[in-house]
Amino acid sequence: MKSPYNFMAFNTFLGYIPIEISFHLPKLADRRSLLFWIMSLMWLLFYPNAPYVLTDLFHLSWLHPHTNISGILKSSPTMWLIFSIMIISAFVCVLVGSLELLNTSSLIAQVLTPRFPQLRYFLMVVFTFCSSIGIYIGRFLRLHSVYMLITPSWFFRQIWAAIFWQSFEFVLILTVLQLIICWFVHLLLVLRN
Repeated sequence: MKSPYNFMAFNTFLGYIPIEISFHLPKLADRRSLLFWIMSLMWLLFYPNAPYVLTDLFHLSWLHPHTNISGILKSSPTMWLIFSIMIISAFVCVLVGSLELLNTSSLIAQVLTPRFPQLRYFLMVVFTFCSSIGIYIGRFLRLHSVYMLITPSWFFRQIWAAIFWQSFEFVLILTVLQLIICWFVHLLLVLRN
């Protein structure tokens, strides 16, 4: 059985980076602060890693969860432990990442136009759309965010060569999925208050 631990640990770490960045953005929130805009850009570049972890759930098939004869799920403790770790990792990255998407969109809207807080909704759509492009790049082109910083011209040539209708459909589907998750997180926050 192929162990998913190695890639899940790395992907979860990458999913945590934008969450950590977003915790520090409120301290830097000033329209004139170059550091705020650099950190916001870094957040946007790394944010796709948080919802990307959801796509790792397809690797659960490596566990071969069904018995060969009847199709009933196996009761292997190792299999269920790996399943639990992957689900927890995906849910934490997606839920906390979505919460920070809500907060970061609001913060950037507030910094840009304090009198027009509705800008946050537009920013959320833009950020989730960009994030979905990032997920496509990572999942199908197998490019990490780090390549954008190390070899930007090669990175963008790879992306330009991969643009076609099927990639756009994937991006739209993942954008809608992320927006729905954000909406549920928003509802939970509203219900809590």
